[in-house]
Amino acid sequence: MKIKEAVRLTGLTRKAIYYYEQAGLLAPATDSSNQYRIYTSDDIERLRYIRTLRRLGMPIRDIQTMLQHPEQAVSLLRKQLKRIEAAASELELCRSALSVLIEAAEQAPEDGGRSRIREADLWADAAEQERKRRDDYMRRKLMELFPGTMGKFMALHFGAFLHEPLAGEDKESAWKRLVDYVDGIEPFDIPPALAAQIDRMSEAEIEEAAAAYRESLQRFISPTEPEYESLKEEMRRQAEQFGKLPFNREQVALTRQLKDSLDRAGFYDVFVEQMRILSADYRNYLETLGRLQRDLNLRYDDYGMLTI
Repeated sequence: MKIKEAVRLTGLTRKAIYYYEQAGLLAPATDSSNQYRIYTSDDIERLRYIRTLRRLGMPIRDIQTMLQHPEQAVSLLRKQLKRIEAAASELELCRSALSVLIEAAEQAPEDGGRSRIREADLWADAAEQERKRRDDYMRRKLMELFPGTMGKFMALHFGAFLHEPLAGEDKESAWKRLVDYVDGIEPFDIPPALAAQIDRMSEAEIEEAAAAYRESLQRFISPTEPEYESLKEEMRRQAEQFGKLPFNREQVALTRQLKDSLDRAGFYDVFVEQMRILSADYRNYLETLGRLQRDLNLRYDDYGMLTI
């Protein structure tokens, strides 16, 4: 059957189905006469399975693992259940805090609930502890602690790696150092065009963009040797073509302007080092990039252009 029928039978959009194909979750056959995709009944069942897991909030990377290694399904499903339970517990604690404030405000409307703020804070603190168990805690907290462009920028570019619970003394200390550093530095110069684009994005859009960015980076995180060789060849081709495209110089100029500003603020010496502690994926990502640079002898010329 063709895509139109697959859409009807699964309730998914065309774009969703194509996205799952690009993410490696599905590989339908292709009609050699017209290059149309041909979906089998097995493909439809696979898509329905993916749809159900996504409706339950399962990350793409976990679905991919379950499809490739069904024996890991139980542990991954239990992991998702823990996420849901943590979120439910957090919401219940927030409910208790709000109930306290509502009761106080009803008794003394002019007070607005402030007379019992300490009691509400106890519930809110408990909710915060539950929130730390969630995968998205640090990413969301960046936007809460640093409202505006800076928080969104960090959540967008580094939040893709911040999908681990904040647990353990090492992580707690690293998180505090990261927050203290960002709170103490002078605002860095984000190029106006980039800042305007980020400012227009809602927090939900930042979350979606960070998730999409994370999925696109998965192949840089602990790749197998065949995957690494494929990445290396791709990087080689990109480096060879990069300088030939005129528009790249303008983009590189903006990127270099931002990097220079961050360098002056000591961003990479402090912030990045804490990121290494907070995210295993970030450590693996940097290791893969470093290996690619060494193997391909990649460098940036005086104009910021990528060369070999």
